[in-house]
Amino acid sequence: MASRGARSGRWRMTRRLAAIPIALIGPVPIAAEAQDEKPAVTPAQTMPGDTGTQGVGASPAPADQDAVPEPEVVVTGKRVRGSAITDIAPVAVLGADQIKALGVTSLSDLMKRLKPLTTASGGGDPVFLLNGRRVSGFAEMQSIPPEAIERTEILSEQDAARFGFPPTVRVVNLITLKHFRGIAVQQVAGTSTEGGGATNYAEVALAGIDGDRRTSLSVSHFRQNRVTQAQRDIVPDPDIPFALAGNVTGIGGASVDPQLDLLAGRRIERAGLPADPTARGALSSYAEGASAITDIGPYRTLQPHSDTVRVDGTIAAPLGKTVSGSLNLSMEAQRTDGLNGLAPAVLRVPGDGGVLPFADDVLLYRYVPDAVLHQRSTNLTLHAGGTLQGSYRRWMWNVTTAYDRVRGRGLADLGVPLDAVQAQIDAGADPMLAIGLDDPDARLRNRSRTTTGTLVSKAVANGPALHLPAGDAQVSVSVDYARSTSEGVQPGVADAALSLARTTKGASVNVDIPLVAPDKDVLPFLGRLAANGTLGVTGVSDYGRLINSTFGLNWTPTPPVQLSALVTETRTPPAIALLTNPLLVSPNTPFFDFVTGTTVSLTTLAGGNPDLAPERRRVTTLGVGVKPFKSKEMRLNLDYLDTRIANQTAFLSSATVDFQAAFPGLFLRDASGALVQADLRPVNLLRETERKLRLTMNLWTELGPKPPAPTPPPAGAAAKDTPPPAPPKPRPSLFAFANATYRFDDRLILQPGTAALDLLDGATLNGTGGRPRWEVEGNLGGSYGPANLGIYARVQGATRIRSTLATSDLRFSGRTWLVLYSFLDAEKLTKERWAKKLSVQFTVENLLNDRIDVRDGTGAVPNRFQPAYLDPVGRSVRIGLRKLF
Repeated sequence: MASRGARSGRWRMTRRLAAIPIALIGPVPIAAEAQDEKPAVTPAQTMPGDTGTQGVGASPAPADQDAVPEPEVVVTGKRVRGSAITDIAPVAVLGADQIKALGVTSLSDLMKRLKPLTTASGGGDPVFLLNGRRVSGFAEMQSIPPEAIERTEILSEQDAARFGFPPTVRVVNLITLKHFRGIAVQQVAGTSTEGGGATNYAEVALAGIDGDRRTSLSVSHFRQNRVTQAQRDIVPDPDIPFALAGNVTGIGGASVDPQLDLLAGRRIERAGLPADPTARGALSSYAEGASAITDIGPYRTLQPHSDTVRVDGTIAAPLGKTVSGSLNLSMEAQRTDGLNGLAPAVLRVPGDGGVLPFADDVLLYRYVPDAVLHQRSTNLTLHAGGTLQGSYRRWMWNVTTAYDRVRGRGLADLGVPLDAVQAQIDAGADPMLAIGLDDPDARLRNRSRTTTGTLVSKAVANGPALHLPAGDAQVSVSVDYARSTSEGVQPGVADAALSLARTTKGASVNVDIPLVAPDKDVLPFLGRLAANGTLGVTGVSDYGRLINSTFGLNWTPTPPVQLSALVTETRTPPAIALLTNPLLVSPNTPFFDFVTGTTVSLTTLAGGNPDLAPERRRVTTLGVGVKPFKSKEMRLNLDYLDTRIANQTAFLSSATVDFQAAFPGLFLRDASGALVQADLRPVNLLRETERKLRLTMNLWTELGPKPPAPTPPPAGAAAKDTPPPAPPKPRPSLFAFANATYRFDDRLILQPGTAALDLLDGATLNGTGGRPRWEVEGNLGGSYGPANLGIYARVQGATRIRSTLATSDLRFSGRTWLVLYSFLDAEKLTKERWAKKLSVQFTVENLLNDRIDVRDGTGAVPNRFQPAYLDPVGRSVRIGLRKLF
């Protein structure tokens, strides 16, 4: 009969061996009940092909004479609590120390600092997981303080489909501490160094985490003060005919008066009215041909005033043994108020014996004093999101639902009614007569309103479906439903009353199939090879059935290196907001007309376009990822991308010759050929092809020799009297992450039958320069003791818009955008009670105050491209205080 010690040892051995299959479960997100396990490996060691040890070692047998030594069992695996990493190498993995070194005070700030890593190869923003599982949106977790984040994983686009996301975005997985509780109070104030544009942000946020239970609540207010044109070094445009004193021109391109041309000895096409009313009747008063110019800078904002109030709350808790849920509610109210100059007036003044001494009728261009054009908008957004998630055996499931209701109101002053004034001038009145503004009807206004409701629901299940020699084939199945409605009034369009509805139903299947695996002894000399594919079908009302597909291969010939190939084809309908945004009419807008090479003041239309078609995008990606040092968090990824886009949605913010020829109905000219209106609502472009190379780098390391391990306390009773060992002295840390893009080719065809435009050499899509051939975005910084210091950089090369007209042949300089940020931990400077968990932040945006310099073929700066127009704020400085209770 076996001894009691032997039986006990076998029982412990059985329990430990039973844990091995659990530790070796394939690449599936960890269920809630598994999240109490200790990390298997450190963040710096997590890499496909790496193995870690989970703390299963020898334990002493009971004190019994028949006890036998228990052999040590070491279980290897790649899973850590909340991790989403599989055989596909992550872009980056950051532990708590790395996050702290960034000196961020919110998850929103964290995402800004990590932007070089989280931006997809195609330029898309990331999607989010929390502890390896989907949530209803970033709003559900944005109130969690950075101190509660244990680790951050940034996954490549190939991993997105496993969680039900489109394979065109990167995935950010935030893993929280098991226990956390705190209240954060924050105040941040800033201003621009050139004046105006002051900001103020205040927030109170509380968060609590206790295992699978999580609560958070935040209240914030953000104010952005206006920047007027008068606060910047902007020269009034002499080509604009409007002035407070008034200017007269001939009609249809004619001179003001033939006799005036003879008197002046030159052709006079525009002349200012004399300030003295008695001199207006003498032709000689106009002989100099000097135009009146009015600086409307005090009445025009380059950046409007805005106020934003946001309230956000989330609660999450287990709902059963294997089921948990969360609920997020938020409200955001925003109001903006801008100025768009003075109301313009164009009046016809009779000639041949009229008030003015001209033989023929002339046009009078004048501003109406005190008639400042206001633009106001208010938006109220209500959001509710919920998540249910659970597990069944080795399968995980997740259901997310979100509803958003957005109510928008717009009010835009367009000018003043002129019919009564024109009648008085026709009857012989002074053309500069005062125009009354006391009557409520003395203003022309555009009022628009829209209310949009969007319901989105998605269910995702993933787990092993088939056991293969190289491992389990993992399957992710998702179904989704969305319903969007929008109604409102948009004056100025053919059908002012707007009512649109869209229903979207879809399903997709993603399969990851291991083909070669050295740990399974399946062709081990080849390393690790896996294939993945996704097929999705989406039915969209008014657009029909849209099919999306993805096919990829991942090969890890040796653990530090991974090769990948991915082909993605997506068909995406335009966002309903692009169809239904309220119409905004803006007179007095400076606009560069490439046809004439001049800046004009015209009326622009902005808003939605209900006639947009779905976009089709095909992206082929070949990539290589390298993690050269097993013990350090350093990763390099190089991707080659070939992108082909059909029916791309774009905003026509440019009036080049090519755009005006392709979309003639969107650009209106008067009888003299002057551009008077530009419709800048979104349109579809026929086709774009782009080939580029993208390099991503991530590095985090500590400097200096590693401190020795602390001496273990003595055994026995003496341990009670021994103070705990002092923590090791912190070492300086250094982090650097960046992405660099080089474009080989980028060509655009606007409409059928039009020539291809080279966006890298002479063509433009947005009117503010072509597409740079190269650009770099990165973050470099470090921390030591109480101080963190970093600098974010975005650098791009020069571009050009070519034209046969010298004044339209524009060269755009490159730009170096630097953001200096610092973080000071007051608790490490003083032991005073008030300094506990108190931090100070200091930020300088656009450190060099660098703006793009634009020159035409003559070497002059076109008025519309003055630097302050391209960047109204310039350099800005912010300082903030934050205390965690």
